[in-house]
Amino acid sequence: MKKYIKQFGIILIVAVQGFLITASGNSAGTNISEPMSTKTAFEYFRDEGITVGINLGNSLDAVDFWTNSDKPVSIETVWYNPRVNQAVFNGFKAHGFTIVRIPVTWNGHIGPAPDYKIEDQWLKRVAEVAGYAKNAGLKAIINIHHDGHHDMGGWLLIDKSKNDPSISNKFEKVWRQIAGYFINYGDWLMFQGFNEINNGVFGTPGTSQEYKIINDWNQRFTDAVRSTGGNNALRYLIYYGYNAHYSISNSRTQFILPTDTAKGRQIVAFHYYDPVNFVMRTTTPNWGTRQEKTAIDSVFKAFKTKFINKNIPIIIGENGPFKYSKHVGNPKYNAANDATAQQSRLNYIDHFYSRARENGIVPCYWDNGSFDPTYEDGDCTLFNRNTGQPNSAESAAVIQHMISAIKNAAPQ
Repeated sequence: MKKYIKQFGIILIVAVQGFLITASGNSAGTNISEPMSTKTAFEYFRDEGITVGINLGNSLDAVDFWTNSDKPVSIETVWYNPRVNQAVFNGFKAHGFTIVRIPVTWNGHIGPAPDYKIEDQWLKRVAEVAGYAKNAGLKAIINIHHDGHHDMGGWLLIDKSKNDPSISNKFEKVWRQIAGYFINYGDWLMFQGFNEINNGVFGTPGTSQEYKIINDWNQRFTDAVRSTGGNNALRYLIYYGYNAHYSISNSRTQFILPTDTAKGRQIVAFHYYDPVNFVMRTTTPNWGTRQEKTAIDSVFKAFKTKFINKNIPIIIGENGPFKYSKHVGNPKYNAANDATAQQSRLNYIDHFYSRARENGIVPCYWDNGSFDPTYEDGDCTLFNRNTGQPNSAESAAVIQHMISAIKNAAPQ
């Protein structure tokens, strides 16, 4: 998701100090090797009760790309969210979520070629935030996020990589460092290679050449992580296709799971924001026709057939629907439509989350903490990032419907 906050004025940069050193002299998140399950990813998800998730969006993935457009830098508080604390993770867990996706942008914290050394302070802060998830009893996912976005000064750009092999080389070296830092972390921490990689036009299908790169990056990601050894030899890894699109469930897809030295440790993921005018843009308050429900059912069934039935877990890394709101992209907003949209939103959640659970799919809602009405999308915030509590009665109802839909459904 590329929902960001427009920043005017002074940017408050919160400094993170210190880093941990292992006995060997290499920076690392923990000196002690934590337990690592020998179960396959499918068995692990089933036995650990991983059924529903949420994103900690617009925090570690937030980017200042306007102060100096030539040197974009990820800054935790630059999109108006507070510094991440333990309370928000405790809130996620208390309200029924079992896994949290922590998007991370590394831009501005990576040194020059040929080593592309990641700043120790940034690695330490990522580890600290991931640790909040563990403390709360949540599984966690970290990734490379807005580094792959054109409109945020990203470097992991698929169109440029066609003629610049250094991009793929950098991607591999960055992942080798991330994996090395978290080498002793247990099975609760999972890695995802990249986010919504596209050629600069969101929503377009990938070409054969682009899918060749996507498949290569997924292989490089896998090899980089596994090469570090330790717990990473068995780390659960998550893969996207082009644009994180659900078309990878199609029998004609060019998406190929990489070769992996670890057996049964792979997870496939996609994003789902359809129909976009209801789920994301929120310019229409109505949802619930048979055709709209069937569209969801068909996608989920395809993933069950292609992956779940072969014991490969599926995560919906991002989904809505967002709150119908008075924002710049919704000039026809009115109170009557707001009431209709609120009920439609709950109806959508009831259907989407129950169908996901019935098909064995784990949906992760996109929560970005702070709503900006000058942006073109609806309000996707649910939790107060300071307290870890729902930010409104409507948000509380949305959360309750998500969790109830998951609990009241069972894989078929």
